Amino acid sequence: MSKTGDHDGTAPKIAVRAVMSRWMRSVAEVPRWIWIAAVALIALVLIVVAIGGFAQAQTNPTELGADEEARASVYAVTVLDAEFTDEVESEYLEAEPGEKLLVMTMRMENLSDAPIGVGTNADRTKAGLVNTDDPLIDLAGVTATDTVSIWRADGSAGQVILQPGVPSEVMLAWTVPDDAFADGIVSLDIHEVEIRRGAVILSSNVVTWRAIETFARISVTPREAP
Repeated sequence: MSKTGDHDGTAPKIAVRAVMSRWMRSVAEVPRWIWIAAVALIALVLIVVAIGGFAQAQTNPTELGADEEARASVYAVTVLDAEFTDEVESEYLEAEPGEKLLVMTMRMENLSDAPIGVGTNADRTKAGLVNTDDPLIDLAGVTATDTVSIWRADGSAGQVILQPGVPSEVMLAWTVPDDAFADGIVSLDIHEVEIRRGAVILSSNVVTWRAIETFARISVTPREAP
């Protein structure tokens, strides 16, 4: 007698259905709190991945010196000159007792397709190069005691706005403790950018540059003002 069920594939199908049935009963017996915890964990992982939490941080940024360009995805900066001084008369800057001014001349270039401000917002772009909680250009190992003063090297007035593809020489002055940089070497951490669009309240057209990993460190030896 032939067993037609075995030859026409009926038996394997019945076995598969039996296994699936047992699996479904096992799933149904899992407590609801375990499902809730699993869903919450998956959601947390997705959020962390979205904000770059698992991205590998660059622990060894490229070491650069004066006149060497640090080029990120949307901006570039080169330190042309650096000086320690007590005052900058043209900008009415004067260090308080126990402090000094670190003044740097930089060549900056905006590599994006929209104007950006140095220390200020331009149009709908919040670049945050300096004077933010998480600046793209930051002193390494030293905390400034005041906001960074910014002006154009050619002395022209007004806010410093960088147009796309137009290199500009910009002056930046940090107020630092007088005993900072005891070895005479100043280092700047230069961060790569993550671009975010939109905000909770603001228009979706608002673009924010967010500092992520330090991709370059520029070290220079400022001269002392006479």
